[in-house]
Amino acid sequence: MRRGIRIGFIGLVIAAATACAVQAAWKADFTPSKWNPAVGDVVNFSVCDSCLGSGGVYRYLWDFNNDGTVDVDTDAEVVACTFNAPGFYEVKLTVRDAGGREQTRTKGVVAGDYPVYCIRELVPQNDGTMLVSMTVHVVSQCSAAGLREWIPAGWRPEVVDQGTTMFAPYFPETRELDAAWASVAPGDELVFTYSLDSSYASQVKTLSGEISAYVKGDRIPESVCGELSLP
Repeated sequence: MRRGIRIGFIGLVIAAATACAVQAAWKADFTPSKWNPAVGDVVNFSVCDSCLGSGGVYRYLWDFNNDGTVDVDTDAEVVACTFNAPGFYEVKLTVRDAGGREQTRTKGVVAGDYPVYCIRELVPQNDGTMLVSMTVHVVSQCSAAGLREWIPAGWRPEVVDQGTTMFAPYFPETRELDAAWASVAPGDELVFTYSLDSSYASQVKTLSGEISAYVKGDRIPESVCGELSLP
């Protein structure tokens, strides 16, 4: 067992508790039961069963901190993991079929006590653009919540819905898309949406961002959870 992670098995399920459309070609996808678990909480990771098609035989290889070491190799569609230290974890799932072909998916989970956390979701559009939905959850008393997204090279962002943000500028020199909320309260769920259009055949697919807020004069930052790369 590696430091900071405890793993358990839930067993086979008929359908994983995750939302994704049935695809003609199978793909890897999963959903955690908690995006922001407390340190020591059990988090269930459910494979998207409908993403794999019917009749296939698959193995699921889990790397719970994306360090290149497989923590779990199983045919169970749900596994449990406990994060025993606070921080941001890149969780990687590799799905391997009976012929040895593989598909991967990596998503971010943040463990610990933070005033806010943010989940990134991706929705491909018919025109070839990508809709990016950012949902900020306010957990505890804080102020001046801010979101910063670093746009991959070769992609052009456009704000679709800035919600209740004060402003949402884009700085092309540094490829930063910012958003800020003047006033937030515990329990708030704030949504900010933008789209991405590839200005050329970019091979850069990595997504990264930071959510932060002030608590008693100190700025508390943390990486954005959810999707970490473009399909």
